[in-house]
Amino acid sequence: MLKVNKISEPDFFKEFKRKSKLKNWKDFDYKIKNELKEYMLENEQKFDGIYFCPYCEREINVEKSQIEHVKPKDKFPKLFHEYKNFLTGCLENQTCGSIKENKWDNNFINPIEIDPEEYFKYSISTGEIIPKYETGIKYEMAIKTIDMLNLNQKKLCERRKSFILRSSFKDKKGKIVLDKEILKYITKFPSLKKFLLNTDNV
Repeated sequence: MLKVNKISEPDFFKEFKRKSKLKNWKDFDYKIKNELKEYMLENEQKFDGIYFCPYCEREINVEKSQIEHVKPKDKFPKLFHEYKNFLTGCLENQTCGSIKENKWDNNFINPIEIDPEEYFKYSISTGEIIPKYETGIKYEMAIKTIDMLNLNQKKLCERRKSFILRSSFKDKKGKIVLDKEILKYITKFPSLKKFLLNTDNV
């Protein structure tokens, strides 16, 4: 998961809200949704020149993405038009916002408010995202978030595992080690990449 560093609500959205007298999410048209996604992707979700879903870290773009209400609008109706509650997520139907739907839990790691890096690490052998701690509230929050977003979905773990294998080689003793020079030039899974760059071996 990636931290989303929200910036100021854009003026075009303030103007849209002022003119539209919004009552619910249905009052948001295709044009304003695309403008919002473009703004968020360019200013808040861009790493190494690429746009990512903050939950699963898949690459996304304006067309292949959706606006995610981190705190679900069904449970937090007053936040349906709050910019600070928006991020741009992927369209994958087995993970992220699509599977989270309107579920909420106070232990969910909101990447707008909390830095996920403090809660997660990765299994190099399986490609799974796992809790950084073995007990306590940070462990519980990590487990709850992984479950709500289905972040260890099989295909997603396979993609992470493939990324790890592409970034490693066997040394003279047959030991698998990470090639950190290669890693520096791969622009996928930013938090996994950072984790691997700080790992001694596979």
